Amino acid sequence: MTLAASALALASPEVAAAQTAPDFQTNTRLVETGVTVMSHGHPVTGLTKEDFTVADNGKQQKIATFRVVTPENRPRPHDLPAGIYSNRVTIPDEEASGVTVLLIDRLNTDAGDQTEVRRQLLHYLETAPPNERIALYSLSNVLRVIQNFTSDTARIRKTMETRGSAETSTQLTTDALLDDLPVTGDALTDAMIQNAANEARDWAIKDRVRFTALALETIAKHLAGERGRKKLVWFTSAFPAAYTYTGQRNLGRQIEIRTFGDEIDKAAEQLNNADVAVYPVDPRGILAGFDVPGIDTMNLFAGKTGGKAFYTINDMESAIAAIEDDGAITYVIGYYPAEGKLDGKFHSISVKVPGHSYEIRHRKGYLAEETKQITDKQRRTAVEAAFLDPLEATGLGVIARATPVENKPGIYNLDLKLNLTELHLDHEGEGLKERWVALLAIATQFSAKKKPNGSFEEIKLTLTKARLQEALRGGYMIRRPYTAGELTESLRVVVQDRASGDVGSVTLPIQ
Repeated sequence: MTLAASALALASPEVAAAQTAPDFQTNTRLVETGVTVMSHGHPVTGLTKEDFTVADNGKQQKIATFRVVTPENRPRPHDLPAGIYSNRVTIPDEEASGVTVLLIDRLNTDAGDQTEVRRQLLHYLETAPPNERIALYSLSNVLRVIQNFTSDTARIRKTMETRGSAETSTQLTTDALLDDLPVTGDALTDAMIQNAANEARDWAIKDRVRFTALALETIAKHLAGERGRKKLVWFTSAFPAAYTYTGQRNLGRQIEIRTFGDEIDKAAEQLNNADVAVYPVDPRGILAGFDVPGIDTMNLFAGKTGGKAFYTINDMESAIAAIEDDGAITYVIGYYPAEGKLDGKFHSISVKVPGHSYEIRHRKGYLAEETKQITDKQRRTAVEAAFLDPLEATGLGVIARATPVENKPGIYNLDLKLNLTELHLDHEGEGLKERWVALLAIATQFSAKKKPNGSFEEIKLTLTKARLQEALRGGYMIRRPYTAGELTESLRVVVQDRASGDVGSVTLPIQ
């Protein structure tokens, strides 16, 4: 075994216990949800499997798995060895300890409130316990990674101090300009100016909604492959769930009620499917009141995903601490849907503790997707999207390392480790000819636009029963050589299961 392979093995020594060859084409799956149970602001302890009932689309389900995560049994996160990179926060052999994304929303929040978020967040991180991996993102017209996941809060503080400055979005700037329109004194001219301003404001709001919903969906897809309780702390003034548009059309006054229920529902569905709880935190303070735009949207996202909204508060530090404490005691409940088949529809989840009036929070549902045959165009689109996405794709877990080949400048070995339980394997033959087969695509792309700029190849995996069992225990290793030349940029690697179209990506620095 090479040095790189050894290091990769240390990163994840055991993917699964020895087992007989599984059926990789099953049309059912275990559905899990993390449940927090609160009474008068405090977590309820000591509950057992028998205390809960679970319903899927209103039908009672048999609880198949049950575990309780507490501060005592919650593992401390640890980082991968130097030089090894993964697209997931938790490696396969690590117990699920949960992750938190801090999202500073510059698109919907003015610069003054962003500054206050930054000040209070920096102060909170001075004493925050290193019990969870935290990432810091920002949203303007694009979604940016300010600091990737780390349990080192001092590192997050340092990054915020150098890269966390406030900015005002073009949409909010547009709103401000429209509040100070010129007055000519001519009624017709002033009406035309006001109507143009209303149109511009209307487009700005719709753009904000579209960008925000897309960012939340992107984060959900990125976190879908993670395990444990996933929290999205969204520092935002948000956007209104509905507002009244007034304008002039065809020489007549037009009044319309704009609603964004479809955009909110679609983003919430993706967040639910990834089991991400949203915790909006409004930085506008207690004097803003309860009737300012955006609070309705905060409550909708929190309510639909099992999170909680914080608004009309001045102490954001306490809100952040409360969010970190929320889920400190989590009941993880799993079941196999009684009807068995995956119908491609969104299923609601209901969890109750009969006989008690506890506050119970959990994700509200999941998308029962069945693996379908996809087209070459869909495969190609998924790979291209993985290269363009600011976040890593996590549909497949990938652990990677790039090592220079001795005495061959600019030539590297790329070692990849995959979890076979996530791939679609076809069973072929019987007896001595029995095999399990998968088809993968491996694509690479350098961040620099100059050559070399990447590669694409398809690889067929053919495994005997003995090799399958070995790979299930230790993961499947793939080594591919590539040429970087004199480039010292980053390399993004995309791995795709060609049968399902599922994609995983990971970015490595080239030194």
